[in-house]
Amino acid sequence: MAKNGDWALTAFPADEYEALLSALLDRGYADVGLSDLDPGQRHMFLRHDVDLSPEKALEFARREAALGVHSTYYFLVSTQFYAVGAAAIRLILEEIIALGHHIGLHFDAEQYSGQPEGLDIFAARECEILELSTRRPVRSISFHRPAPVYLNRSDPIAGRRHCYEPAFFSEIGYISDSNGGWHHGHPLDHPAVTEGRAIQLLTHPIWWCNNKPMSTVETIDRLFGSGCQNLRAALAGSVTAYRQALEKRDN
Repeated sequence: MAKNGDWALTAFPADEYEALLSALLDRGYADVGLSDLDPGQRHMFLRHDVDLSPEKALEFARREAALGVHSTYYFLVSTQFYAVGAAAIRLILEEIIALGHHIGLHFDAEQYSGQPEGLDIFAARECEILELSTRRPVRSISFHRPAPVYLNRSDPIAGRRHCYEPAFFSEIGYISDSNGGWHHGHPLDHPAVTEGRAIQLLTHPIWWCNNKPMSTVETIDRLFGSGCQNLRAALAGSVTAYRQALEKRDN
């Protein structure tokens, strides 16, 4: 695992996440939904922001289901890296839901930075798009790279709860693996955990794909190396001339 404060290396084996969840369960923690968090109880809200890889998110969803815990996966709508309306991504969303998890909107407000007065309108539109893909209501929102103005904001967004409300952010323990490390100490050492108070545990599935220390660049390049193969296969299935050229080259 990346050392505290080391922004250069990422190394989170997926089984280490399972070990962390097991340790929290052993301490009496129970997984609950966002709105069910009680600051004084051993409640944990498990949150995953799906920045780049729905495939990695599905791996996490399967591991959590095997442990009997459930979480919320927040998917981007305004992104160049995947499309929630694509057939392959819809299948991933369907399986995550079938495993007992929930889907929320990962909202990149910077996409609309020049139109702050329309923030709720744009968030509502993105929720509608995600709901069309999941055929389920989107009940909560997380911000992608949240600006300070959104931290501890009490007001809902597009009529939905969001993960940075005081009740979910500053009034309970907030723990994140942002940028590939526990930069504020290991979760089990967090004061909220040692005191038996509620926590929000945020992870990004992209960081949990290494079994040895790698640089951030290596981690992303490795991820998108496999993604390029998937893109090539998709292109071959869509563009006949491209498929024929590949077949000719490879024969």
